[in-house]
Amino acid sequence: MRVIVFGALLVAAAAWLGGRSARAAEFTIAPDEVVGRIDEKIYGQFLEHIYHSVNGGLWGEMIWDRSFEGGAAAGGAEWRTEGAELVQEGPADNVRLVFGDRNWTDYEFTLQARKTGGEEGFLVLFRVVDDKQFYWVNLGGWGNARHAVERSIKGQARWGTVGPRPAGKIDEGRWYRIRVRCQGPHFQVWLDDQRIIDFTDDAQAHLAGRVGVGTWRTQARFRNIRVSSLDGKTLLEGLPPLPPQAGGLHSWQPYGPGKVGTVSAAAEALNGEKCREVVSDGGETGLAQTPLAVRAGETYYGSLWARGEAAADGLVVRLLDGTKTLAEKTLAKTGDAWHDLLFEFKPDAGCDNATIQVGLRGKGRVWFDQVSLMAESSRKTGGFRPDLLKAIADLRPPVIRWPGGCYASLYRWKDGIGPQHQRVKYPRPMWDDVDVNSFGTDEFLRLCRAVGAEPLIVINIGMHDPKENRSSYLRDACDWVRYCNGPAASEWGGVRAANGHPEPYKVRYWEIDNETWRLAPDEYAAAVREFVPAMKKADPGIIVAACGSGGLGPAGRGQEYNRAVIRDAAKHFDYISTHHYENPANYASGPERAEAFLRETGGIIAASANPGVRIYHSEWNAQSTDWRTGLYAGGLLNAFERLGDIVGMAGPALFLRHVSARAWDNAFINFDHRIWFPAPNYVVMKLWRVHYAPLRVKMTGDAGPLSAVATKAEDGKTLYLKAVNPTGEAAAVALVAKEGFAVGGASMQLVAADTLDARNTLDEPERIRPIAAPVEVLGQTVRFSLPRYSAAAVTIRRR
Repeated sequence: MRVIVFGALLVAAAAWLGGRSARAAEFTIAPDEVVGRIDEKIYGQFLEHIYHSVNGGLWGEMIWDRSFEGGAAAGGAEWRTEGAELVQEGPADNVRLVFGDRNWTDYEFTLQARKTGGEEGFLVLFRVVDDKQFYWVNLGGWGNARHAVERSIKGQARWGTVGPRPAGKIDEGRWYRIRVRCQGPHFQVWLDDQRIIDFTDDAQAHLAGRVGVGTWRTQARFRNIRVSSLDGKTLLEGLPPLPPQAGGLHSWQPYGPGKVGTVSAAAEALNGEKCREVVSDGGETGLAQTPLAVRAGETYYGSLWARGEAAADGLVVRLLDGTKTLAEKTLAKTGDAWHDLLFEFKPDAGCDNATIQVGLRGKGRVWFDQVSLMAESSRKTGGFRPDLLKAIADLRPPVIRWPGGCYASLYRWKDGIGPQHQRVKYPRPMWDDVDVNSFGTDEFLRLCRAVGAEPLIVINIGMHDPKENRSSYLRDACDWVRYCNGPAASEWGGVRAANGHPEPYKVRYWEIDNETWRLAPDEYAAAVREFVPAMKKADPGIIVAACGSGGLGPAGRGQEYNRAVIRDAAKHFDYISTHHYENPANYASGPERAEAFLRETGGIIAASANPGVRIYHSEWNAQSTDWRTGLYAGGLLNAFERLGDIVGMAGPALFLRHVSARAWDNAFINFDHRIWFPAPNYVVMKLWRVHYAPLRVKMTGDAGPLSAVATKAEDGKTLYLKAVNPTGEAAAVALVAKEGFAVGGASMQLVAADTLDARNTLDEPERIRPIAAPVEVLGQTVRFSLPRYSAAAVTIRRR
């Protein structure tokens, strides 16, 4: 896998000039004929708290799980054994315990399971190749409403349902008998001796793999676990081995001869539900976390909240490179009340995988909570990790949507304002984390100002709560508008001023929750009619988006949902927010399907009581980080530009993602604790954004399979052509500019890869990148070659 290099492009251009190209395209551009205006907000972004995008990523806090609530790499799983039972007590989603032999092929997996709490049922895994290639039976999934097999395959960002999806639920307090049978691509599932699923996966079946059990926001017990070959031979029987309790990288690890425990009582903790207790009779005992990236000569500002009894020099914090001490500080003596103990490090040597220790020396008993460490370079940016902040700024997003996504639908914004040590955690684990609300409204708005973006805030209408509780969510939504936009003399404006920002933020864009499809469209429309007038009483100038469809068909209720919401509530909103995630195999055809769907949506709007509503395509992507997602991004962005009359705003997802994440491998910005790399969708979107111009001009010619859009700068001095060649053969392109625009010169930036599965990585972050490519100008004609699987932006300057 390599980038098409400049020399190869010269060969392609020579082939064009010699008439040997397999495909040719000629376009005539009429610079004086403007056919549409393009809103730059189609180049927006969407920042959700997902897979450590913020907490453990963009926000410059270097410590994970700073308040000991369980939000590290383990994702909130709590496995243990009790007698002959395997117990999972954590509340997280996507909790898995995998065991057995990956070479197992045809077998039966039997067990019993009992739900002890939570929202859904059980995950029973089979044919597990690795974290990204597996099947599981999801019993009581989708809000405890149905059962189905889901499959995850290589190159796909997320698993998807295969086979039948019978209705069903899992009740608490009773044992269920479960049997899964795998025979080649044929799978059968029994629940309490009733066969509920029977199908053959002829497409991309995994034919061998391990087994496992898991939960999704549910606590459960498992027993009588057995795997047998189809001839009855026992392959495994009994309880599987447990994973390490600490949960891997970024989690807190105890060290020393004393005792380290977790106190799960809000009355004992500083600001959450948990803190850690350390007891020592001598020596040093404490907690350690790895890895942290520290740089020689950089100052790091830290804080540790502690209480209890310790000697005058009994509390210590240090940075280690293996066993070598990089920096160490002794902290002041604490007492019965919580104290904020501040410290600074300035190590002489750097380390990519340093360890921080917080410890108790000698005899004593102390409690720790909220450990914090931030580099001076992050403080200077306003609290953001500098390299990730620059990665965002380089995309020049005109608008950023926040905080979700699914995350928004449980978010309580008041938990994320004020002093950090007074903030409490997000209501439940989500996306491999227990978010501690270190990044709230003020931090988000600071980010928007740092990168020059308009903020768009998604409110929580309480759709996961009973209707009788909705009034509290309505009050919160109105208070949020007042906090952001009210004068300092008002109640919530005064709170904002006390938090350091006396001037109103003037947030214009607001969205009424996210993916509200669990509500009937008439019920959601009623919520829009209730929330929007109340929010506009707080600020009449706000601009509102309402939720529309997800996907291009019935799975996300499609046009049925859009039509109903537009019919029943269009007078109350300015944008309808649609979502669609595409299979990466459809990198060429997907943009065309999306364009047709959005054009159809525009027709529904035009016939409505509010034809001025515009589409906000607020979540889009192809579910991969290989080159296909770059081709898809270019094609879809071209579609948005062609749809400038109806699409006024858009933003992809995921935006940022830590590489430890177990799903959703489609992010634009991918990072670990040290460095980051851009996925191809980032590369192409950045190239398109740099070559944005607001005026779409008339272009004629047969594009064939190519995707192309011509635009003009406001001053009329520059033309741009943004083109995608999603085919397996090169294309020779000729652009003819009509008289009236004298062509004075041209240049091209090209992104191409010789295989569709090419991708950037942490080790090779620039494998896929734009390069300058040759163009030929002959009078009013500009000629160039588009290699196979390529995306390019051509600039034509007026003489």
